[in-house]
Order: sequence, then structure tokens, then C-alpha cells
Amino acid sequence: MRIVAMSDLHGFLYKPENVPECDVVCICGDTVPLDYQDDDVASIAWFCLEFVPWTDKLPCKKVVFIAGNHDFYLEHIMLGPIREDGTRKCRTASEVLKKLLPGNNKGKHKLVYLRDSSFEFEGKRFYGTPWISDLKRWAFYSDEDGLKDHWNQIPKKLDVLLTHMPPNINDCGTVLQKGTFNNGANYGSDSLKDALLERDIKYTFCGHVHSGNHSLYEYKPGCFISNVSVKDEDYVVRTNHLSVIEI
Repeated sequence: MRIVAMSDLHGFLYKPENVPECDVVCICGDTVPLDYQDDDVASIAWFCLEFVPWTDKLPCKKVVFIAGNHDFYLEHIMLGPIREDGTRKCRTASEVLKKLLPGNNKGKHKLVYLRDSSFEFEGKRFYGTPWISDLKRWAFYSDEDGLKDHWNQIPKKLDVLLTHMPPNINDCGTVLQKGTFNNGANYGSDSLKDALLERDIKYTFCGHVHSGNHSLYEYKPGCFISNVSVKDEDYVVRTNHLSVIEI
């Protein structure tokens, strides 16, 4: 199976002809434009009118995506109505996508949305989780205890894992862009690193830290990881070349 992975688009959508032909495109969060992120109506309109048609034009069979900390609208839709006892039941990822694409529309498109959930396609198993711990007032924030609960849900064996927050492996979460105020800072998650080391996950793709190490790194035999952010720390597209990974 051929995979193309990307993250942190922040509204940037490659021309479909510039995306290599593959079986699955994986997107690791932060898709919505910065100008829209604080406005759920604008975010949903962009998703329906720009993002969904773009994914349908991509030269692939499926587009698997997760949320990131800028994707507030996906967090807000996740929260179901307030019940009589004051609690809320969170909608599943599938239910969220059905809210965005109501009726029979979800089945008409290539999109698969994951949030602490899995998807099997042509014999390969994908899993996605959006949570971060370094930005308290942003979407999909969790404290460290909550993070561990989310990581514990990750299956023991996977072909592809999509996370927004990078693990503390091979500088995937380190700000490597020179000239930035936080150059050298490491935001990689130690608890996610521990979770990966305990599992058999062939490929992990992440983002969040735009200038984290983008090399495909074998952190243990048969298990690879890469930061696949599209933009740099200044929100400038860093490359027009996307790699195809055979899994």
C-alpha cells in the first residue's frame, strides 16, 4: 500500500496534481485556516466547501485525517447536548463526520475521520488520536494523566498511527528552525514515546511542531516515525514535494 502523509496545513491545500498517486493520504491535524479557527461557522463552511471537495480530487482511494489543536470546530462538534444531569456524552468520530456531512453524504466522499478510533482498509489498520498537552487553552488539550489514558487506547499492533502531538523520539517534537524564539525547545511527549515503545506500530506520523525532524526514522526494528508538517514555524509552506511511503 502506498501512503502520502502530511500535517499542519492551516488552510493550505496542495494542487491535486502535485500530490503523488497513492492509496491513502494521511493528514495529522490542523487543517483549518488560521483566520477561521476561532469561528465555528467559518470553519465548517471551509470544511464543506473547500476541504471536502479537495480531498475528493486527490489521487487516492481514501483520506484519513485527525484533528489538531487549531481545529476547535471538531472539538466543539464532539461535545454532545447537555443532558438533564448536566453531563455530556461525546460524539464518536464517525458521528462528528456525519454531523458535518449529514444524510447519506458521508458515504459519498473519501474522508475518514479518526479520534481515538481505528479504520481498516485493504488489510491495513489505521488509528488516530489528536490530543496535545503543551497548550492548555487550545483544542484537544489534555493533562498528562488524560494523555496516558488516551495513549492506553492505542492498539498494541498497527500499520499506521496518526497523532498530532509528536513523541519525544528523534527530535520529532523539537523546534529545529533557526531564528525562532523557541529554537531548540523540545515539545515531544515522553508518555507517547513510552506508549510507542510498548507497541508494534509500523509507521507513526505526527505534526504540531512544524520544524520537528521530518526524516523517516527507525526507532526500533520495523517501526518508523516522521514529523510530516507542511508549514514551518512562520506558517510558510516548507516544501512542494511529498514523499510516498510503501507500507
